[in-house]
Amino acid sequence: MKFLKFVGAQPSESEKDYEDAFVKRLQESVKEVKASREMGARYMTFQELLKDEREAGRAEGRTEGKVETVLEFLQELGVVPEELEKRIVNEKDLTVLTKWVKLAAKSGTIEEFVAGM
Repeated sequence: MKFLKFVGAQPSESEKDYEDAFVKRLQESVKEVKASREMGARYMTFQELLKDEREAGRAEGRTEGKVETVLEFLQELGVVPEELEKRIVNEKDLTVLTKWVKLAAKSGTIEEFVAGM
């Protein structure tokens, strides 16, 4: 029960005495990790990697969303040729994809879209 209180405690309460040997060992381990420059550096590197992964995932999601939007607009105009679909799906530049979304929304035909690309 004391362990659960420790785990659920606010950070400001995490160092108080819970009168439990296991919790005391955990608290000492946490202090050691916080004091260790090597562990601090590893933690910061890990946090940076997580941040980079999240940003890459968000960018990838935006890219996929724009690709889907372009294709949906074009499918309203008719059958999208396979080569055109491949070109759109393989485009990774968000600026280009944004331009294509706008172009696809304004185009009256697939040929008009291709001419504007």
